[in-house]
Amino acid sequence: MNLMNQLTIKNLKMNKKRTIVTIIGIILSVALITALCSLYQSLLGSLINFEVSEKGDYHVLVYRVEQEDINKYKNNINIESIFYSKDIGYAKVDSQNEYKPYIFIKGITKSTLDNFPIKLIEGNMPTNDKEVLIPSHLKNNGRVTYNVGDTIKLKVGKRVRDGEILNQGNPYYLDGYIGEIDGKLESAPEEKIIDVVEKEYKVVGIMERPSREIEPYTAPGYTFFTIINENELNNDLDVYIKFKKKALKEVEKNIYGLFGVDYEEAKVCEEITTDDYNDECVKLYEKIKYGFATNDYLIMLETDPIGLKSSDGLIIVVGVICAIIVGTSVFCIKNSFDISITEKIKQYGMLKSIGATKKQIRKNVLYEATILGLIGIPLGILSGFLASYILTLVSNYYLKDFITQNFKICFTFSWLSVIAAVILGVVTIYLSAIKSASKASKVSAIDSIRNNSEIKIKSKKLKTPKFISKFFGIGGEISYKNLKRNKRKYRTTIISIVVSVVVFISLTAFMNMMLAATKDDYHSNEYNIYMFFNNANSDNNTINNILSNSTIKNYVVTRHSGLELPVDKVNKKYLELKNIDEAELEYHIFYLNIQTLNKEKYMDYIKELGLNYEDVKNKGILVDVEKIYVTNKDSKGKEVTSTVYERVYDYQKGDVVTGLEFGEKDKSKSVKVAMVTDKQPWGFTYNSSATLYVTEEYLNENFEVDNTAIYFDSSNASKLQDDVEKILGKDDYDIYNNEEQERVLKNFFTLLGIFLYGFITVITLIGITNIFNTITTNMELRKPEFAMLRSVGMTKKEFNNMIRLETLFMGVKALFFGITIGIALSYVIHIFYNERTGLSYVLPLNAIIIAILVVFLLITIIMSYSVRKIKK
Repeated sequence: MNLMNQLTIKNLKMNKKRTIVTIIGIILSVALITALCSLYQSLLGSLINFEVSEKGDYHVLVYRVEQEDINKYKNNINIESIFYSKDIGYAKVDSQNEYKPYIFIKGITKSTLDNFPIKLIEGNMPTNDKEVLIPSHLKNNGRVTYNVGDTIKLKVGKRVRDGEILNQGNPYYLDGYIGEIDGKLESAPEEKIIDVVEKEYKVVGIMERPSREIEPYTAPGYTFFTIINENELNNDLDVYIKFKKKALKEVEKNIYGLFGVDYEEAKVCEEITTDDYNDECVKLYEKIKYGFATNDYLIMLETDPIGLKSSDGLIIVVGVICAIIVGTSVFCIKNSFDISITEKIKQYGMLKSIGATKKQIRKNVLYEATILGLIGIPLGILSGFLASYILTLVSNYYLKDFITQNFKICFTFSWLSVIAAVILGVVTIYLSAIKSASKASKVSAIDSIRNNSEIKIKSKKLKTPKFISKFFGIGGEISYKNLKRNKRKYRTTIISIVVSVVVFISLTAFMNMMLAATKDDYHSNEYNIYMFFNNANSDNNTINNILSNSTIKNYVVTRHSGLELPVDKVNKKYLELKNIDEAELEYHIFYLNIQTLNKEKYMDYIKELGLNYEDVKNKGILVDVEKIYVTNKDSKGKEVTSTVYERVYDYQKGDVVTGLEFGEKDKSKSVKVAMVTDKQPWGFTYNSSATLYVTEEYLNENFEVDNTAIYFDSSNASKLQDDVEKILGKDDYDIYNNEEQERVLKNFFTLLGIFLYGFITVITLIGITNIFNTITTNMELRKPEFAMLRSVGMTKKEFNNMIRLETLFMGVKALFFGITIGIALSYVIHIFYNERTGLSYVLPLNAIIIAILVVFLLITIIMSYSVRKIKK
């Protein structure tokens, strides 16, 4: 080791405080990069595992394949693995769900069990063709109960309609009707079960409902799984194909290759309409003799996760975060090296005077960077993985039951994360050091020994504004001149503060926008459980029995009817915002909901509005403000979305609303408007329908009631639901429990806050280490200056006053630029983010106030600490 390198190591040891602070900056930067990359890899791996568990480990499914083609697939070098299933048939079952009158038997091989999305709840997997696995929703949805160990006999056959063999993709048409077409009921050909064979099965297990790919929601049969013998496989098999990783890069080409079709020719045919197919395209598609489906989401996850449309927002966020991390880190570490160079400038001058070259000086600075990197980068990587592991545990705690119970983030150690962190860490450190190295090598030996390279000023620049000396006296004048004279040193400190303030304000604003957008999309209701009686005239005794439940904290009982209103009463501005032109009006039907509340809630509502019951008992209170997202083009032609609240109708107080009653085209009804308001009663904060609220008596006397609904705020929604179901038994009703959704949303907001505030905290810590490093070192370097001021008679009080004023001037200047740039950047982020949310800009006032308080507190503490050190 040469003398220069030995000197570098000795300097790092002697300046332990600065060395430790610099290493902390490197550790924080590398840890953030590592954690970000590791979390991305963990999330991607978890999404792939989840997709496999939900749909199966395959890339393409080919239907009803013949044996000769199965052998071809087995010999295909691009295919990693194949597994099979076979549709055995349908059997009638006494289901309470009239749209699912069948049991559907699906056979799978034993090897398929490992790759198929089957989630066992109770019992065991089937082992032969005499055993079956049944779904849990057969009992919950169809009200058919089979238990593990039961033996069942089924008459299994093919489901046929008009000569066509049907599968789970063909829904069952109740009463033989497809639906209403051009005002007439279109009949469906009668379907029947043919080629019936009686089979006996033993129930060995119960599973969760199969995925939608296996059993769509419109499927007419409850899926049962049994085992088929791999040695007896023949034609009509569904083949699940998983490609090798290399083949996935050209997955479309390889899928068409399964059918002997040239991909380039197929692409040409895909780009033209069916009507324009030429003979070549017809022949090409005739080669594709099997139907097939691709597992697109899994293919995207394994090949191009960045290109996923659903992750566009995430990729933008990750990109912004990486840019902020690298930018902040480069500045922080560069600042540390600048300070180191300033400290050692005299030493470099002495080395130059005895023959050290510019190249040696540059190498010396880069050698220091290497030592700091060798310490900081490994510690940063370990810290990043530790943070990533802790965050996955925290995420899984808050994400449980979010979207689905089966999704879980699994921590993944990724060498890609290590490589990315090392590369970005090295780039960050050397970008920071190179300019400082160049600066150190350029300073002449004489200037270095005199130590006057940092202070180059003209007398004009030291002139002090009169208000400084007038308000702050001689101490203020000296403080102001010190800032001017040591411009480079203080510029670094001010820029450090500005960067921290800008990052804090802009990221806090960004986080608030995300939370506001999320809450706007997934708003919380005032109730946590609600129910509908599908019969119009529900029993009041039954309702009173339900309302006596001890868990109910608040409730509203409401009954509905409605009017179809003429087009000329619709607000023209509303039509314009909804882009409904004159030609489209004849196809639109405009409804007004006529709704009543139980008397207690109705009285609370009119009291809140300042109305008298006698004045409104035969009238209605109109609430018809609708939230509309409007997309327009700005001056540059770019689409910008905004949120507008606009009335649907032109009715005013005193007007009479006249229209046709729901379902009664010959019954015209009228209601007088007592008041027009945008205030909703309890339970209807987010009611999006135009509504006229009337009294119970008025609705019952003048309208046919469509249905009754009750909205509850319960202390225990699950218990209330159980109690209601016991009371109502088999009555015709629907009940919805929002308590789980509310809990999920709270967990989501908490998790989002942990991630964003955690990121802001670490970025702020990088800024604080930067500011601490800068101020303490600058104060150390000014020891001779402070000694001179004390020697010419400056008292302790005057000295302290001078330091306080320097703190004030520095803080005010830094905050002026930091807050201004932070607000500007937050508005720029809002412009980009507003395209999807339509939310208006909100000044991040809380972040600004926090930034002001923290900056002054931080500078004061650091300056006081430095002064105490100097006094010692």
